[in-house]
Amino acid sequence: MRAATLGRMPLPSTLISAPDSLDRPSTAVRNGLLAMGLLQGLLTLALVHAQWTPGWKALALLLILLPPLFMAMAVTRWRDARLWAGGAAMAGVAGVMAGWVVWGLRQSPQHDGGVFVGLGVAASLWWFVALPWFQGFLAQGRWRVAYAAHFALAWNNALMLALAALCVHLVWGVLWLWAGLFALVKVRLFVELFSAEWFVYTLTGLLAGLGLWLARTQQRPIQMMLQTLLVLGRLLLPLLAWVLVFFVLALLFTGVEGLWATRFAAALLMGVLILHTWLVNAVYQDGAAPHAPYARLLQWLVNASLIVMPVLATLACVAIGLRVRQYGWTLERVWAAAAAGVLWLYAVGYACAAAHSLRQGAARPWLPWLAPVNQAMSLLVLAVLLALQTPVLDGQRIGAASQRERLRADPAQASLDRLADLKWGYGRHGAAAIEALAQDPGFQDPELRQQLEKVRSSATRLDLPAAPRQPESVDLAAAQARIKTPAGMQRPQPDWWQWWSQQTLDQYWAEQCRFAGADCVVLSGDWDQDQQLDHLLCNLKDNGNRSCRLSARAADGQWEDQGEVAWGKTYSADAKRAANDALREGRIGAERPRWPQWQLPQQPGAGDARPFTGRLQAPD
Repeated sequence: MRAATLGRMPLPSTLISAPDSLDRPSTAVRNGLLAMGLLQGLLTLALVHAQWTPGWKALALLLILLPPLFMAMAVTRWRDARLWAGGAAMAGVAGVMAGWVVWGLRQSPQHDGGVFVGLGVAASLWWFVALPWFQGFLAQGRWRVAYAAHFALAWNNALMLALAALCVHLVWGVLWLWAGLFALVKVRLFVELFSAEWFVYTLTGLLAGLGLWLARTQQRPIQMMLQTLLVLGRLLLPLLAWVLVFFVLALLFTGVEGLWATRFAAALLMGVLILHTWLVNAVYQDGAAPHAPYARLLQWLVNASLIVMPVLATLACVAIGLRVRQYGWTLERVWAAAAAGVLWLYAVGYACAAAHSLRQGAARPWLPWLAPVNQAMSLLVLAVLLALQTPVLDGQRIGAASQRERLRADPAQASLDRLADLKWGYGRHGAAAIEALAQDPGFQDPELRQQLEKVRSSATRLDLPAAPRQPESVDLAAAQARIKTPAGMQRPQPDWWQWWSQQTLDQYWAEQCRFAGADCVVLSGDWDQDQQLDHLLCNLKDNGNRSCRLSARAADGQWEDQGEVAWGKTYSADAKRAANDALREGRIGAERPRWPQWQLPQQPGAGDARPFTGRLQAPD
């Protein structure tokens, strides 16, 4: 009788003994790892102080980090021409990706931080996905790597990086504990030493090399971590499969309107698909098991979840498509669409593998098509990542063209903010789009031309005037009915309500009491004893941190915001309820401080600067 209980499936042999490329390195290799880490730290330190533009710094940083690490993860001997050729290839890919960014920034009026984030993500993912192929090539002498070796190499790489990062963090934790202990006795030498730039970069690089040394030599902890992750994946997969199948069935009755209303449906669905893909691979492992890993009922459930994966992937693509149709393409949406497209292909491949497995029956190996799907998709991921950092799928180019066409189709939407976003948010392509709109017949209206000229002539976005906020109508009658006043207290005068409605345009504290369902109360009293009524508007939030704002008449008779009244936090439900009830009922008092506020005059020549002030604070 076939075993069906969880935890009895043996690990594949490739995980019990490390692959050839991960054998215990020689002394020369280990010393080289330390030297490489130290050199990377020193070069990064020099790069920090280099007077280069951000684009050139990003290129240099990728060349400092990725090619050496690409070689360090695969080296078995340093005198191997294929090893150095692989490092050169990785440097070439990093150079192509970063070179496109550098070239774009040289012709761009302003650099965008999102470009550097995308560059770092694309280069790092390309490095990680390509690494197992390179390691397999070094071990076998051919690019066609067996899936069992590919699986073992990919998982080992992830865990070796995690172990190396853990080593770096633990050593730094001990060092800062050391510095903190000596700082308690007023010895700050170690605090200053451990925070010095030269020490931080040098030691971090050395520790990174040491971490790789440990990860390459201590395979047993890695295998134990891997076995734990695989067992955990086997436990979680049926649960997630149950959730996915019944979620898709529920959509037949509820529809997808609620999903679109969340405004983060695409991110949520793609996160679920990524988790499901990881769990399926944790159970499938290298595909060497002769039978399915679960009992028949659970096997059917997991296969059903694989078959419905395209439904979730399609919904994610539709969600992104709806956002694009509403607001056009941006750099972020191009990346999201690329990720959703890759996940859709994964989902279709896994669904076909599950359907084929069901057709074969339980007596055959489970999901025999999964291995070729994974390897083919890994090559596709490499191509997509490279395309995203080249003109093929350049998000700034696509986004600028999309926003330009949207404004061209409806020039009435060309506000100063949207034109500024187009010029400053899409690099050189945004500036080119602004120039194209300036030549468009639809933008010859005098008001549009004036806005375009302001954007064209601005050297930075800060040169543009802030767009005035459009006033929003406030229903004062509804607000007065919603904002209560405790019994026995005088209601605010009409001019206070007009002043408050103006504050709702740009003051968060006032705006929150404007919405329906707000829980606000306004208290009145002459708290400064100037024979003028003051008002305290309180927003009774249900978190024990209620906010009250004091307003009073200025010398010219106009209302003026005096600041916020800070209350002590209340954490228990009874204390929150008691404090809110006291404010609603107007049970509030004022106590003048016994001790005054002291003042010291400023030094001569300080102009009209305010004097130094001192207040008495209660002892701890």
